Amino acid sequence: MAFSNDNGGFDFACSDAKMSIGASTWGTRLSQLSSATGEILILTRDLADIGYITKILDKRPHNIWIVAHTDCIKAAQALKAARPWLRIAVHRDIGAKAVLVAPDTVWISSSDFGKTGKLESAVGFHSPSLYSQTRSQLFDKAWREAQELMDHPEITKG
Repeated sequence: MAFSNDNGGFDFACSDAKMSIGASTWGTRLSQLSSATGEILILTRDLADIGYITKILDKRPHNIWIVAHTDCIKAAQALKAARPWLRIAVHRDIGAKAVLVAPDTVWISSSDFGKTGKLESAVGFHSPSLYSQTRSQLFDKAWREAQELMDHPEITKG
């Protein structure tokens, strides 16, 4: 039975995908980040290990956007203070764990962005149409509903 488009999601075709189980980290998955030319969009519930995250982001320090859960507001503020060029927002209901690298890469993972040290899995896809649909239907929605960190000390957890 084939998947189809409905209110719960969209179908897509992809000829290049990879299942990553346990052995791969975000640093490994994004090892070619410095050669990426488009935007990098990150959805995560937690920001585990800010030092590890900054090492990944510093490979290509521009045009990176993150939506994280409000529970990690302090980590998000620390990350924004350390990397003012970063676009970062917090969302009360974010549970998605995904990284999109324009124009055609989508990683969907069981792990939050950062270093977790747990047995995790992720699926990576190379598909311009999947990238475009995931960006518009998931990331853009999350960004619109989130509150971007700039100079907003009034943003609090919850």
